[in-house]
Amino acid sequence: MDPELRRLRRALDTMPEAERQVFDRARYRDRDYIQIATELDIPVTEVERLMAGAMRHLMASDK
Repeated sequence: MDPELRRLRRALDTMPEAERQVFDRARYRDRDYIQIATELDIPVTEVERLMAGAMRHLMASDK
């Protein structure tokens, strides 16, 4: 497996579950934040916060 793919897999595996759920829906299932909020029964602002956390997690794993 490509080293970059291994790094990404590790980052996703260590991401907090709530962040991973939001990231998965946004990036792999092509849901918008309103759809994600409805599916998870959380406010859109929480979706935004969790997505920001997921992105920070991915960027930190790049170091």
